Amino acid sequence: MKFVMGCALTVVASALSSPVAHAEPAPSCSESANGYTPEWQASWSIYEAEQGDSSDGRASVEADLPITIAAGLDKVWAVYSDIRNDIGRHPFLKDVITHRTCDEDGVRVTDFTALEDIPMGPVTFPGHTQAQQRVHAAEHYYTSDSWDVPNITTHQRITFTDNGDGTTTVDERLTFLADPALIQFTADNGTASHRAYQLALKRDIENGTL
Repeated sequence: MKFVMGCALTVVASALSSPVAHAEPAPSCSESANGYTPEWQASWSIYEAEQGDSSDGRASVEADLPITIAAGLDKVWAVYSDIRNDIGRHPFLKDVITHRTCDEDGVRVTDFTALEDIPMGPVTFPGHTQAQQRVHAAEHYYTSDSWDVPNITTHQRITFTDNGDGTTTVDERLTFLADPALIQFTADNGTASHRAYQLALKRDIENGTL
């Protein structure tokens, strides 16, 4: 009996003295389900399936778009990383529909649909670009990926550098992927639209509108 009690006490003592495994905290998320959410989910499944697919025959073009803005880092960062500030400044963008926002380990992840009017020759195509933005506030950079028909992907990495003289340099590094027949059109239009909204953000930050 003493042996059994001793074993029981040893087990209890070991349990109490052993390190307790702590589960990782779950990300804090907010959902904004809307009529565009099913479309985002279906399109994002296609995007994810293509990542790392060695049979992906699309062509790619890269672009590097630096711009210097006469404002401090914190101001430029706050304006630039808010995707809603692109509305009315990006030449195609009409609205941003947010589906889900999560905060985890200092990174804010936002799933959204960008509603765009894309010029294609004499007509305008009502595009629904499905995207995800990942904001690393502590390091002052963010990345985003987007997918749109006809199977066009854009990767972005936007970094911010304090120049020490009251100005901030923003560098957008873009990678466009599309069918070989569409890649040059996609890259030219995409680069031009990004440059246009960069200049609009610079103007409105420097004149105090933003």
